[in-house]
Amino acid sequence: MRIRLVGVLLLLALVFVLLIAPLAYPPLNIILDPVHGVSSSGFYRLPEGTLRVEGVPGEARVLWDSEGVPHIFASTDEAGSYAMGYVTASLRLFQADLFRRIPQGRLAELVGEAGLGNDRLVRALGVHEAIRRSWELLRSSDDRELRRVAELIQYYVRGFNDYISGLDLRLLPPEYRLLGLKPEPWSPEDVVAVQKFFTMMLAWDTDDLVLGELVRRWGLNIVLDLDIVGRGRTTPQALCSDTVKWGYVTGLRVEGEAGSGVYERTTALELPSSKSILEALSNTIFNWYKPGSNNWVVSGLYSSSGKPIVANDPHLALVAPSLWMLVHIETPSLKVAGVTVPGSPLVVIGRNERVAWGFTNVMGDFADFYYYKWDGDRYLYKGSWVEARVRIEEIKIWDPVRRAYKDFELRVLETVHGPVIEEGGERYAVAFTGSTPSLELAFIWGINRATSVVEALRAQRFFTAPIQNLVVADSNGNIAYSPVGAYPVRVNLPVYEVNGVKVVNRGFLPFNGSSGEGEWAGFVGYSELPILYNPPRPFIVTANSKPFDGECGLHIGWNWADRFRQDRITGLLKDTLKVKGSISVEDVMMIQTDNSVDLSLKTYIGLLLRLAERAGYHNGILEELGKWLEEGAPTKPDRWEPSIALSWSWLFHRSLWAKLYGSEGNSGFFRIEHAERLLELYIEGDGRAYKYLQPGEAENLAIKAFEKAVEVLKAYYGSSDHRTWLYGRIHYYNPQHPIIKAYSYESIETGGGPYSVNPSAPAELGARGAPVRSGASVRLVSDLSTNKLHVALPGGNHGNPYSPYYQNHYTNYWARKTYYTVELGVEPPAIAQLTIRG
Repeated sequence: MRIRLVGVLLLLALVFVLLIAPLAYPPLNIILDPVHGVSSSGFYRLPEGTLRVEGVPGEARVLWDSEGVPHIFASTDEAGSYAMGYVTASLRLFQADLFRRIPQGRLAELVGEAGLGNDRLVRALGVHEAIRRSWELLRSSDDRELRRVAELIQYYVRGFNDYISGLDLRLLPPEYRLLGLKPEPWSPEDVVAVQKFFTMMLAWDTDDLVLGELVRRWGLNIVLDLDIVGRGRTTPQALCSDTVKWGYVTGLRVEGEAGSGVYERTTALELPSSKSILEALSNTIFNWYKPGSNNWVVSGLYSSSGKPIVANDPHLALVAPSLWMLVHIETPSLKVAGVTVPGSPLVVIGRNERVAWGFTNVMGDFADFYYYKWDGDRYLYKGSWVEARVRIEEIKIWDPVRRAYKDFELRVLETVHGPVIEEGGERYAVAFTGSTPSLELAFIWGINRATSVVEALRAQRFFTAPIQNLVVADSNGNIAYSPVGAYPVRVNLPVYEVNGVKVVNRGFLPFNGSSGEGEWAGFVGYSELPILYNPPRPFIVTANSKPFDGECGLHIGWNWADRFRQDRITGLLKDTLKVKGSISVEDVMMIQTDNSVDLSLKTYIGLLLRLAERAGYHNGILEELGKWLEEGAPTKPDRWEPSIALSWSWLFHRSLWAKLYGSEGNSGFFRIEHAERLLELYIEGDGRAYKYLQPGEAENLAIKAFEKAVEVLKAYYGSSDHRTWLYGRIHYYNPQHPIIKAYSYESIETGGGPYSVNPSAPAELGARGAPVRSGASVRLVSDLSTNKLHVALPGGNHGNPYSPYYQNHYTNYWARKTYYTVELGVEPPAIAQLTIRG
């Protein structure tokens, strides 16, 4: 009887869940809907069989290997592009939808209120209009290559849309089910938008305003005292004495127009509002260090194979599914392998038979801010009052509970310098390179097909933003480094005198728009930009550090990454050459995955221990940390010392920043080298430090941060024995799904730190430990003596969490520091095949 009663109660509970609860709580409709609900999303399938398509010339065969990677072999470029679109839609439909909507200011149409901040920024910037104009430039160009790119984009879009139109509802990605939506058809503008997604993510920032607030609080002295702009501690990536001009190497002359040679660019830009666009994609917020990237090329004169070796690992958000997708495609015009962005028809980073390439972010200054004297919506400009132009943007916001849209009207003011945003109660107009129409797809097409370094460099004439540190090599032994793109020419620059030192504001502080300061007068001519081409050195390394050591790089920017990754990679390469006499692919892989040491933690803990000693503060843990430093400060998962080192430096860095800035907001601006400079002045008794810290204050901050760190670690580990605080337990990879947390990847213990070569900066510190949600978004290594590409992806190719290919590369390769290998010209054993015939 009791068993029957329990059974009846369970049945009643099930009835409540299925029938009654959704009425009381409508979101359960979305989850439990047997057709559209998340609960029915456990279906996945790799497209296979034969697909007949009218109007697509030729045939494409898609071979699926045992790791879920598509290998496309097509008899025509058109069939290959169609197959790329079809395959991408089958693997990453929802993620590609996010990537196209973010730069068009249409994210709220998909995810609701959570996307409104992004849409307000992007619509104010006018990026959506720049996308439309970019497609028009491609579609209507007189240039044969540009028209060809436009044609292939349309075949890619058709493949995307044919997959959507024939989609089995059981294969609808679970994110759509949760939101109560279905995917909309794609257009060529959407493909262009995906390229602009990275422009927004990597080129847009408000660092000028953050520095402006520091100057408001402390005066211009802080710029020199903390060496914020000069960055004398940062290791340059190249020497001006080694450079040649881009135009000299390429034989091209592109003057005063960014990304041109093919179209005319105007300098009156339409532009921003200031929220982080990454927040719309995931909960990854870089509260301590801004993410960076590594790439390097070893000259064939110093490699074991006698040919150049190229390595690249861009450091971005670790999300589920991963940002990149592995692909191998061979057509009459292409034979290329690497990673692409879902929604992009070409390989973004990778190699072909003759050329390999990689990117890191230049971290230049591509956004300028202008303040005015205002009278209502009128602003003073060069002695006259001017009425700001008003632009209205209509934004739609999806409500997944009501399953209906609501409208939001955005009113944007525009001045002669650009659209107006409000920050800290102040109105600023903004000029931003990312809001210009551009042809990055033509650049990617060019580098995919390049047969030499020179051809790859020539393709840069189509590149505007986000400007990248391009390293490239070819099978003939040529190597190059080229940070070429659209650098604004600023005129009427204000000059400040600080303690007898003249400081020129090249864009690091907001300009007085009313007096016409810092106005853009076109772009630096590409032909005159400095690059390295076969420099007299064994390798070239870039890690977001200062691009050049002298005046040849003044046009680029000022807020570089700290030196630590640059120094570690360079040191390991030099050591390898010293010991072995040459560098192999295996050596490069060992360096790329190195997280045994973080030079930034070593530097920071050394300073903090000196402060504790000055204060006469004694603790057994501190003595053992000193011994750890003498060992070389290893950051292995089975050591306890990195747990306290990371926690202590994290908490101190944020408290020191809050002292300077007034809050912990925008702490990613505060470089370790800024703190290092201030603390060294302080310890030396230099009076400049006492403007910011009273005597004894740094010691107090250090002691409080240490005691707080101990408190956090005791609570997290549930133990007072610091030797049980093993690093891997608190410090772990934690890639998150942007919408459904249950679909996040599994957590995996790791060593390293924010500035190890293989970086692992924590997203937070507290009850959940120090989870890592940024790092190497992919690792790639190419030796040009072979046709092989070695890749490690922190995820899998499939976007469906029920697929065995959802996180297989993350667990089988990336987390284990091993590599998946694809070889050009070789058909792999296939577990499934899709044949597309026109």
